Amino acid sequence: MTVLVARCSDEKENATIGNPGTIRDSLNIHRPMPAAVPMPIPTKWNFDAEYITQCNCDWGCPCNFNARPNQGNCHGAGAWRITRGTFDGTKLDGVVFAAAYFFPGLIEQGGGTARLYVDARATADQRKAIGAIHSGKNGGGIFEVFPQLVSNSLPTKVAKIDFRFDGASSGYRVDGIMELECEPIKYPDGMVISPTFTLPHGIEFKSALAASAKTW
Repeated sequence: MTVLVARCSDEKENATIGNPGTIRDSLNIHRPMPAAVPMPIPTKWNFDAEYITQCNCDWGCPCNFNARPNQGNCHGAGAWRITRGTFDGTKLDGVVFAAAYFFPGLIEQGGGTARLYVDARATADQRKAIGAIHSGKNGGGIFEVFPQLVSNSLPTKVAKIDFRFDGASSGYRVDGIMELECEPIKYPDGMVISPTFTLPHGIEFKSALAASAKTW
């Protein structure tokens, strides 16, 4: 099973929406366009985080390279510990959250199921902010893409989340729900290796260390 350990940055700036204009018809008469339906303006947010993600693919996770998942489906999860961040004035420093996903086929084919988990130590405002980011309504990286591919979004759960960011020995535990313990990848002769991914175009991470799942 693939495990990737990374530091990531995500953000979404405010969008601007123009005013409706006018159109000129064949009689050279200006007529106002119908009033536009107001579109919600995404909230400005950003964060830097330590990030651990795992899935049921073999080492290397072909999904990162536009290839088919090894098992024909994608069953994955990830956890973030925000080191610095804000959402519309709410500080997110230190907040831990996790998300689990299942896609019956290729991720881009959609039909996924997802649930968000927020650490019980987060304040009510922080929980609301993380939920708003995860909803995809405020844009930004995978938080904008995945909700478009999920057809069954389960209610958010609040639970104690323990998070350890320590290279190939990282791990996390969502109390009573799921856990991950990592270990370095080893050759059959016991030699430890530390392969890394570099994805300059990545929306989930730009670079990451690959590890092996000891417990999942």
